[in-house]
Amino acid sequence: MRNLRIIFVISMLMALTVFFSRCFNGNSLTGIDPRGDQYAGANACMSCHQSECSSYTHSNHYRTSSSVNGQRLKQLIASSSKEPFYFSDSSHVSVEENDNAFFQSSFSADRRTASEKFDIAFGSGEKAQTYGYWKDDQLYQLPLTWYASMHAWANSPGFSPRHARYERTIGVRCFECHASYANRVVQQTGALTTVEALDKASIVYGIDCERCHGPALQHVKYQQENPSAKTAKYIVPIRSLTRQQQLDICAVCHSGNDREPQWSLFAFAPGDTLSHFYFPDFGSGAGEPDVHGKQVQLLQASRCFIKTAMTCTTCHSPHMPEDKDNRPTGFAAKCMDCHQGSSHAIDVLKDNEQKKRDFNLVGANCIDCHMPLQTSKTIYFNNGIGVKNIPYLVRTHKIGIYK
Repeated sequence: MRNLRIIFVISMLMALTVFFSRCFNGNSLTGIDPRGDQYAGANACMSCHQSECSSYTHSNHYRTSSSVNGQRLKQLIASSSKEPFYFSDSSHVSVEENDNAFFQSSFSADRRTASEKFDIAFGSGEKAQTYGYWKDDQLYQLPLTWYASMHAWANSPGFSPRHARYERTIGVRCFECHASYANRVVQQTGALTTVEALDKASIVYGIDCERCHGPALQHVKYQQENPSAKTAKYIVPIRSLTRQQQLDICAVCHSGNDREPQWSLFAFAPGDTLSHFYFPDFGSGAGEPDVHGKQVQLLQASRCFIKTAMTCTTCHSPHMPEDKDNRPTGFAAKCMDCHQGSSHAIDVLKDNEQKKRDFNLVGANCIDCHMPLQTSKTIYFNNGIGVKNIPYLVRTHKIGIYK
């Protein structure tokens, strides 16, 4: 009996050792991190910033990429149509489960022509979620994307409506906005041909603390060795940055991907100048910025932005998940911080409250009129067999007066 207790205690200690080693991202506090020896790993922030970390794990930024969660995928599949997705050449793709793994399998004349596994998810799933599969050390996009507004599968953005496509590669540039790190190795396959390989083990999924706050190992070590210190050291306080420097942190991912970077955006740290990371732009980006991915440019074109000192965090709390149902009311309160003297704003809010009391409805609010949902010109889905484009609606960040 005594020996059994000893074995049990040893087993528990070993289990706890494994658990905590995983919690701290391997050996993050010793500087072993795929991003380099200056990174602590986001879980090292938990001891001092538990509240912020706990809420942030429920945010869309944190969930913008992940290895595929089988339980979450089961829920999506259960809530969608069980019918296959048909293309205009009469082929179709079905979502299948096999040995607790999920696959997108294509068929032509009842003959299976391809079948690839869900390995990586891109997007939080609030609007959509697309998927990739590994083939050796290259990642490819699967033909079907989950489209939240319809609770259904649609042809992946930009894919041909004629037939299923499995050969579009997902490169490191996608990870630069949908992850905190991914290491790539460029392989020479011929005199003029190169192939980009990705190191699976290096991927840091989602947008983590150090993606926005910069390398934190030295900061973590100092604060742990000096727990009574009240002033944070060896980390850049975001509020100490200029307005443009604060905007640049968000613009890394929210200013589009149509410019060619000179070097990896993973190297960007708070206080850097984002424009230095790109080759010079000689007017290729002329015209109205698209509502998908160019939120910073749209905001900067707004009169509210020009006339005030607002930044992205004036309206968005970076550490808190936004309640989808209460979002309009929350943003209306932000608008009223500056528009308390506006008779129009006061009348609209009164009308909104009256409608809620009388009809249990949410009436007009600031953002639906002044930041309406608009159709993206760069991302669209289609329904395959009918070759009908499905609009991808995104809220514009150009605050203005719309008809």
